[in-house]
Amino acid sequence: MTELILHHYDEAPFAEKIRMVMGIKNLKWRSVIQPSALPKPDLMPLTGGYRRTPVLQIGADIYCDTQLIAALLERLHPEPSLFPDGNPGLGMALGSWANGPYVVTSVAISMGVDEPFAGDLDLPAHFLKDRKKMWRLQFDADTLGPRLAGYRTQLDAHTDFLNQQFADGRPFLGGDRPGWVDMHAMWDPWFLIRFAPAEGERAYGRFPHIAQWLKRLDALGQGTRVEMPNADSLDVAKEAKPLPFTGIAEYDPIGIIAGTQVSISPSDYAEDRIMGEIIGTTVSSVSIRRNDPRVGDVVVHFPKIGYTVEPV
Repeated sequence: MTELILHHYDEAPFAEKIRMVMGIKNLKWRSVIQPSALPKPDLMPLTGGYRRTPVLQIGADIYCDTQLIAALLERLHPEPSLFPDGNPGLGMALGSWANGPYVVTSVAISMGVDEPFAGDLDLPAHFLKDRKKMWRLQFDADTLGPRLAGYRTQLDAHTDFLNQQFADGRPFLGGDRPGWVDMHAMWDPWFLIRFAPAEGERAYGRFPHIAQWLKRLDALGQGTRVEMPNADSLDVAKEAKPLPFTGIAEYDPIGIIAGTQVSISPSDYAEDRIMGEIIGTTVSSVSIRRNDPRVGDVVVHFPKIGYTVEPV
């Protein structure tokens, strides 16, 4: 099997979810550091315009979005499972909560305070401007101040879900072992504590069981991480061949056939449009082939949830 190459940056909370998955499964992987804000010249040849991290590369196959990456790693490396309680459907479905209203609430708080992203972070000067543009479909970052109290109230309500789970003293949300539900829920405290420390303390400082849970998650490690130069990851893609044609899922309601030229874009924020030729779909994913002079033919894989696929 070709090695796992994760494109990410250390301050990326979504990437932290996948780094924790690497730790749970004790996987060896190559780390390629990408910029935290545009431009991302060494990522675009692989993704065709998709800007978010993390991105998982296996040869000339490029996997976008944490949900898809987690499902792939679970399939390729089933033990230890990300679903130790035996509820994979529920575990994946919780992503629609965690990656939706819970995340939006925390991001709004971090950008609405007097000093956005005031934590001890290695971020470029234009990071805030980049994120304002990226999140513009969810809120106007320049008018968040008067609405902070409302967002804090929502965050406390989301946090109460965690408190209810931990009320019986369990070490992880699903029980005795960590799983994908923990990765979902850790995003917000992990993010706020780093990106808006005062808000993180307000929201979570009064709950010692949440602090202990975060320590247990941190102790999982990241597996075996080996750094890789950006150019080397592009060479890997150029020298590899994508996996064979996968076919179109029966009764796929998208109604497009293999070979159709499509655009794929996130439906929540960061409306990048990625163009390519449909080569396969499953009930939960869509795969397109595209070509870039730097890497040749690659296949880029997206989940269907959270993305819009349209013929062009």
